[in-house]
Amino acid sequence: MKIISSTMMLGFILAINISAQAASVDLAHIFDLAVENDPQVSAAEAVFLSRSEVVNQTRAGILPNINVSSSFSDTTRTYPNTNIPDYPYDTTAWQATLSQPLFRLDRWYRFKQSKNIKAQAQALFTAEQQALIVRVAESYLNILEAQDGLESAKAERNAVKRQLEQVQQRFDVGLVAITDVLESTAAFDSSTVNVIESEGVQASSFEPLVRLTGRKFTSISALNENFPVKYPDPMDEQQWVEAALIKNTSVLATQAAVKIAEKQIQISKSNYLPTLDAQLLWQSQETGNNFSAGSETEQQAMAFSLNIPVFSGGATRSAVKQSRFDLQEAHSNLDLTQRQIAENTRELFIAITTDVARVRARLRGIESSRSALEAVQTGYEVGTRNIVDVLLAQQRLFLSEFQFASAKYRYINDTLRLKQMVGTLSPEDIYELNAFIDVNQQVEQVLPTTR
Repeated sequence: MKIISSTMMLGFILAINISAQAASVDLAHIFDLAVENDPQVSAAEAVFLSRSEVVNQTRAGILPNINVSSSFSDTTRTYPNTNIPDYPYDTTAWQATLSQPLFRLDRWYRFKQSKNIKAQAQALFTAEQQALIVRVAESYLNILEAQDGLESAKAERNAVKRQLEQVQQRFDVGLVAITDVLESTAAFDSSTVNVIESEGVQASSFEPLVRLTGRKFTSISALNENFPVKYPDPMDEQQWVEAALIKNTSVLATQAAVKIAEKQIQISKSNYLPTLDAQLLWQSQETGNNFSAGSETEQQAMAFSLNIPVFSGGATRSAVKQSRFDLQEAHSNLDLTQRQIAENTRELFIAITTDVARVRARLRGIESSRSALEAVQTGYEVGTRNIVDVLLAQQRLFLSEFQFASAKYRYINDTLRLKQMVGTLSPEDIYELNAFIDVNQQVEQVLPTTR
């Protein structure tokens, strides 16, 4: 008995621990895992780090270059057809060279350009980080919306089932016609199909979390009902547009592309100019063998190399023209990006204001639908309404409840996307949203065996 009791106690403790772990799977937990494991962010980070190395590489082109070399040879000199013995000797040589570019504008412009390349990569990486926040939030909220849809479908089925049972009882005592029974049966069968379909949607909604985190989740925490829904602050559309044109990551990336193209023109033009390099040389050589002291020489030299381009077959001129066309393209892309960002920002601002009004209207719709259902049910009891009216009223109520929940999730997603558009979206937005996650209310993934 003691062994059995101990085993049961251990199982109980493990069950508590498992439940605690499951309850801890909230939005912040999913996001933290996604930051560590999402392949898109990982790839974007690798690209950023790769582009950042261009700065070091181009800086090396304007810094001194030192090379040291050494050689050793073992030689035997012979004198055929003579009595002179063979003469073996070794030669050891050392050479050190210091090269310093003195006038290389192309390399200097490439170094300046590399900073713009890094800035562009930084903007693109930041864009991917902000996109991850949106993807995590949307995936998480899609699960909650699918769960609300499933609960709505189940509630409708249960209500229709109760209605069917009542109609059957009234039919058995001759109070209603067989058509009422058939209508209720058809409605129940239809609601059952809706439940099955909603279960499939809910089960599939968990799959994006695997792609984001590399882990399988079967439950998450639900959103608290008291989540605030409010209008954007400030309530000035133009302020949001102006902020987006300054901080949006796509705008920053295209602005960096313009600077890259400008520097490329300078690089191309620099091929018209001469180049000047300085070089310091030190060389030492020893020659000898075991029988004689040999010889030793040492040499130092300083040299300047001046290269003046005279004729390149039109290559430089063509490169300059090409660079100017590339700059024209970059300016056009920047103009297009700014217009798109401004348009998207205005659309999201309008969407959020619409979302707020929609949520409030949906809440009133639930109250109205509930009152209407009560009135129709009363009418049915006294014979002024038929069963079809009752079923339709029930459907409207459950639809209103689902639409209210969907409107809240849409509001959250649009709010995050607006912050993304103006370049201010950060992990703090996830953590602030997570404060309204109720860890005591779990959403369990529907399994095929439970359907």
